[in-house]
Amino acid sequence: MVITILLAFFLPLAALMVVLSAPVCQAVARATIPYNAANPAEHEHLVEVALAVRDFSLGNNAAPMPVGDDHRVAITPDAIQHLLDVRLVFVLSEIAFALLLVALLVFMIVSVRRSRAGLQANSKRSSLERSQGSSLAFPLIIGGALPLAGAALLGLAIAIDFGAFFDWMHGIFFADGTWTFPADSLLIRSLPNAFWAASAAVWAASMAVLCLISIAVGLILAQRSKQRLAHAEGAQLK
Repeated sequence: MVITILLAFFLPLAALMVVLSAPVCQAVARATIPYNAANPAEHEHLVEVALAVRDFSLGNNAAPMPVGDDHRVAITPDAIQHLLDVRLVFVLSEIAFALLLVALLVFMIVSVRRSRAGLQANSKRSSLERSQGSSLAFPLIIGGALPLAGAALLGLAIAIDFGAFFDWMHGIFFADGTWTFPADSLLIRSLPNAFWAASAAVWAASMAVLCLISIAVGLILAQRSKQRLAHAEGAQLK
């Protein structure tokens, strides 16, 4: 049960780490920032700003963001304050990801060792008891299925009304009035709504892939466990 719960929280955070990675951020920025054929250098500049904002939000105070009071060409003080709020969310997410990863590894190792020790101590247990203790199949399957439902809901929210979903998410983490900026501001032009919609789609897709991998591994382990039990029971009958 513990592994199932840990995995259900870990997989969405693992998918978020994919979204926050520099290559994904750069690819999404290039694809979603409007391209002006008359001024291609502007597109490249906005991509660089998007990456700098990403670096700053992840804790790099030396990120090369253009800072100033003119919101059209610089990241203003109120925008920086918002990015510091974003940093808190991202850094806490990274810490939670690391802690969950360590906890998962520890509990999985302990579970496998206890299972092996139990089988060695009492090889005459019932087939059901041995199958439950012989693998991590159940936690991997259920732990992968739970966030998979969340990924489906996230994808549905993006498809129906991403704007409403975006506002709802910001309303959870940030105070009203601290995350809205002029449409012509550098922050908004380098991170337009299309950027966030694409990032959310990557998050949902990454989560779905990770969940399916977890479920697949669980099913494989369950099948192998059944085969081992059948072999062991056949050997006892001989």
